[in-house]
Amino acid sequence: MPHSILKLFFVVFLALPLVSQASELRLLVDMLHENGMVSEEQYGRLLAELEQNQQQSAKEKQEIAEKLELATQPPEVEVTTKGGLRVRTTDGEFETRLRGRLMIDAADYMGKPEMGDGTNIRRARLAWTGRMYKDWGFQLDYDFADGGKLRDSFVSYLGFEDTRLRMGLMEIPFQLQYRSSSSNSQLIERSLLGAFGGDRYIGVMADTKKQHWTAAAGLFGETATRQNPIVDEGWGVGARFTVAPINNEKDRLLHFGIASMYRNVEDVGVIEFSDEPEARVAGNNIVDTGDIDNTKSFTRYGLEWAMIRGRLSAQSEYVLTTVDRNNAENLQFSGWHFQTGFFLTDDSLNYERGDFGSPSPNKRLGDGGIGAWELTLRYSSLDLNDKLIDGGEIQNITYGVNWYPVPMLRFSANYIDVLNVTGGDNHGKEQRIFLVRSQWAF
Repeated sequence: MPHSILKLFFVVFLALPLVSQASELRLLVDMLHENGMVSEEQYGRLLAELEQNQQQSAKEKQEIAEKLELATQPPEVEVTTKGGLRVRTTDGEFETRLRGRLMIDAADYMGKPEMGDGTNIRRARLAWTGRMYKDWGFQLDYDFADGGKLRDSFVSYLGFEDTRLRMGLMEIPFQLQYRSSSSNSQLIERSLLGAFGGDRYIGVMADTKKQHWTAAAGLFGETATRQNPIVDEGWGVGARFTVAPINNEKDRLLHFGIASMYRNVEDVGVIEFSDEPEARVAGNNIVDTGDIDNTKSFTRYGLEWAMIRGRLSAQSEYVLTTVDRNNAENLQFSGWHFQTGFFLTDDSLNYERGDFGSPSPNKRLGDGGIGAWELTLRYSSLDLNDKLIDGGEIQNITYGVNWYPVPMLRFSANYIDVLNVTGGDNHGKEQRIFLVRSQWAF
């Protein structure tokens, strides 16, 4: 048999699937050499090609085995307790986090109007958040206090850098004091501007957060619980924009913000504005417009400012609310507040891209320190009087002290002085309240 034919036969044989062992191939080559059918030069070349082919096959098999091992091996996970109990895969594809807050209040009411002293579980919330397949997120937040109520609960898309798209139940993007978590409020309760904020509706919203600016805008329907088989639900839009020209260091900040929201309630036709005197144990409103009939829509406009300079912080907000009515005079209500805080210890208020976060003591109690201690002060004003609406006008001064012994724990005391109420059911009355809170937030 010609040598060229033998070589062709051998090459074709090597190209076939490897159904024989390497020893059988070597035996064939040896037989051809012993019978003189291949020269010494051809024999050496065939052995070299055989060895090279075996090495290449072994390498390919090893690579395939490694890929199969990685594909079938479950991803590693890591568990952390910063910002709640968090479990995530190391490849960043999946993450789940459990967060919560428990706030226990006690209040002593003095003066007029008379309100009952007592205690209250202000909040008992659990929030389950997570990420799926890297770009999809979710949140389910429920408050077990006061009969139970669903809070911010939505699905989100996270595929854009620093930007979220959300659909579900959300708080409208309005007011700095509401964009920051209730567990991070410098005073125990938010200011009297609570009469114009904190609304949650089902809708869609996009927000982006950068170091020096943030933006959010959304379209909203009705609340999670409101149902009316006859009347169409209300709808609205809201947007907020902030800029922080100084935000380069942990303890230096200058922040400005504007926000607006519009809500159409023509089919419902009734709205109401009211608030308690910055303490919510008794559950009685001190100013209240009552039902405002023939309402077509209302619009809110907000301005906000904040600063941090080392231990010192300050912030202020103003809100104007206009009410557009059918067959009745239009209305305007407004309010504002200014608050400041100063740490007695070497600590500073935290700022997190448009919102304030919880302070973390530099020297924890039991670890060579006494925790973080902060003195706070706020002046609030709210005017719910206009035209024939006599809801009342109120001014408050609130003094406070906060103690953060370790991260996640906070103890606070506030003294609230209602300076005067003009108009409304509590006209001419003055009230003083001593309010304390124990808080665990993780």
